[in-house]
Amino acid sequence: MTKFNDAFPMIRAIVSLNFNANTSFKLCNIMLITIYSLIHCLLIHYMFKNFDINLVVRYTPTIMFITLVIVGAIFSVAMEKDILEAYAILPKANWALEMIKEDAQLKLERKCRIMNICILCVLLLILSTITINAPFFGSQRELFICIQVFEEYFSKWSFILYHFYFIAFPFLYYGLLRLWMGFVYAVLEVQLQLTLVEEYLFETYQINSLKEWKNLQDTHYQQQIRKSLRLCITHHIALKKFVKMIVDLTIKVMPFYLTIGVLILISFFSFIINFADSMSNILKIRIFMFSASIVCITVLLSWIGQQLVDVTSGIFWPLVGAPWYFWNLENVKTLLIFLMNCTKNESIVLAGICIDYSLGISVLRLSVSYALGLYNLRKSLD
Repeated sequence: MTKFNDAFPMIRAIVSLNFNANTSFKLCNIMLITIYSLIHCLLIHYMFKNFDINLVVRYTPTIMFITLVIVGAIFSVAMEKDILEAYAILPKANWALEMIKEDAQLKLERKCRIMNICILCVLLLILSTITINAPFFGSQRELFICIQVFEEYFSKWSFILYHFYFIAFPFLYYGLLRLWMGFVYAVLEVQLQLTLVEEYLFETYQINSLKEWKNLQDTHYQQQIRKSLRLCITHHIALKKFVKMIVDLTIKVMPFYLTIGVLILISFFSFIINFADSMSNILKIRIFMFSASIVCITVLLSWIGQQLVDVTSGIFWPLVGAPWYFWNLENVKTLLIFLMNCTKNESIVLAGICIDYSLGISVLRLSVSYALGLYNLRKSLD
């Protein structure tokens, strides 16, 4: 087997950076999650104590977003062992690009390069969003309720919590980032590997293709076909095992992320509709970048979920097109076994909800609809 070359080194670097491997770092991470959770409970208590529809519409977006980040950080620590077990399989099960011909390699490399660029753009947008919300770019009082809560409860010591809240946030956010980027990386690797299997099968079909029916009596040809099919089946089984682990892990966190994610989109769209006329310029930039980041992540995850469905079902068609009539009985039986293993595509489904294109569109449509409803509610109460 040729050496494995990672087609997505940037994403792998983010996923592989494991602070929890060190006991001291893990303890600090748990302390950070605990502090943010306590602060978050205080913010929610303040909002209930001083309940007002304008207060809810204005500060719910960031409250829900921080909730998602804290939940992501908790899952990152709690599921660390399961995640490491899943990714331990990947290097052992992967083929290098050298398994296929050079022209096919170039096509795949170009495709991987485009994917890397698109994901890099999303990451740069997220980094820019975090940076623009730093204290030195202006007050966040219009967007974050924590400032007035710190001032009310901690008076002259509020500046310590204020700076800690924003300086420590990127470290807390990394837990969430690592989880969803791990999902993206896993599906992209599976897509790449199954594409390699497809290309390898197509190249296998071309062996001595000019001899046609004479291949039935060609022992060397039949041995090559048998070897190739068994190699592909072994690789396909390993990939299916990896996909099953990823799907199981994703389903564990899917209810939380999906529910909170929809609430974030609704609250952000509601904030924009209600306060668009009164926002300062820096707040408009912050809200625009927040919304753009969330929409981009929603689109990316929906696209990745759809790729998992498409690529696991796509392997079936190269097998159907195999020139089995030139093969001996043993090879035909092996092909049929392979076909039976490829009849069911993999997808991430929970309670009838599947991560795919339709989910992304439905979530965006639902968010805008509820945001307009909240806008009408606020107008009727004024």
